Amino acid sequence: DAAPVLVPDWARRAPPAEARPPRPLAPSAIEPSDTVSNPPPSPEQRVAAERGILLHGLFERLPALPMLQWHEAALRWLARAAPDMPDADRGRLAEDALSVLDDSAFAEIFAPDALAEASLAGVVNGQVIAGAVDRLIVTADRVLVVDFKTGRRVPKDADDLPPHHLAQMAAYAAVLAGVFPDHRVEAALLYTAAPKLIQVSTDDLDRYKPAFRG
Repeated sequence: DAAPVLVPDWARRAPPAEARPPRPLAPSAIEPSDTVSNPPPSPEQRVAAERGILLHGLFERLPALPMLQWHEAALRWLARAAPDMPDADRGRLAEDALSVLDDSAFAEIFAPDALAEASLAGVVNGQVIAGAVDRLIVTADRVLVVDFKTGRRVPKDADDLPPHHLAQMAAYAAVLAGVFPDHRVEAALLYTAAPKLIQVSTDDLDRYKPAFRG
């Protein structure tokens, strides 16, 4: 005969409800959201916006290649991405991209040790923040996060930055502050239609830091 089996008390109880973490929030969806109304773009503005998107694509791809291959690779990619664009315009766009990549003002962003399309995730004031940034530079005591913007409107300076862009960068900075507590965290926006790099002030990063909303 088999010996009787003693069933523990926990086996007779229903399991407790499992805690659900809050749904991750993308930084681009953080309030204040982009609710700025714009009139229909003019033909010139549409061309500028398309140019910004293509530059964004080149900035994503070219730094991973040897410098001597940049020009040929840029023309190859533009031929696929913008087949209706005249050859002369593609050539000028490639030269514009290379002039930015060669510019010492942007050297740190496109350096070989800069991380491209870096994924970030963290909890800020009870809210899970998750997203991807275009460039992330990490040194011994400093972190710089850079996001590319391809819109046709290019702010004049840091005081002219749209609130929704500030909120997005503040969210990235807040996540990085938790990941790198001993580092100074900085943020900047590269508006590719210009191109123009604008540093986000520390005051704005603090002012637009995500807050728990219940």
